[in-house]
Amino acid sequence: MLSEIGKTDVYLLDQIMRGRIHPKMRLLDAGCGWGRNSEYFIKNDFEIYGVDRSEEAIMNLKSHLSEWKASYPKERFSVADLNEIPFPNNHFDFIICSAVLHFCESRAHFIALFEEMIRVLKPSGIFWFRMTTKHTIEHIAKHLYDDIYVLPDGSTRYLLDRNILHDLMKKHELTFLDPFKTVNVSDIRTMATVVLKK
Repeated sequence: MLSEIGKTDVYLLDQIMRGRIHPKMRLLDAGCGWGRNSEYFIKNDFEIYGVDRSEEAIMNLKSHLSEWKASYPKERFSVADLNEIPFPNNHFDFIICSAVLHFCESRAHFIALFEEMIRVLKPSGIFWFRMTTKHTIEHIAKHLYDDIYVLPDGSTRYLLDRNILHDLMKKHELTFLDPFKTVNVSDIRTMATVVLKK
């Protein structure tokens, strides 16, 4: 088991261990990068797809398929922007979006990406994402504009606003599957883990 986990996000492993993700589901790794969170699902022959706007990242991921599972279909991973996810409405049972949305350029950009992922999520599907949030860090971060801040570690990030999240949840009739969770990393940044059900 440990050899299969790789570098999977620990909060995503929590969803696996609790039975929220199973082999009969169709998964999307939105902003998959080189496949850190896809590796486990590939090795265990889940039906997972991945999109990332970086061609280099997708090529890197595909190069690892031979060691993860040589027979796995490479065409399930493609270069695409989350503004236009190349799948039909209501297509996925579970969407993973790890450390991606905090690179949004504005509130409008965040809402557009969020709503595009909801578009491809099936009714009763699960949307799991992690990103930086305003909670516990806003007062010591430097506000630039909109929801964009310079964090104490010097990085510039889009910070999740819980009021905006609440409005989006109401608009799309989403509910929390788990309570809203945050981890404050030494007052450098605060990461939220959000699990929503459509």
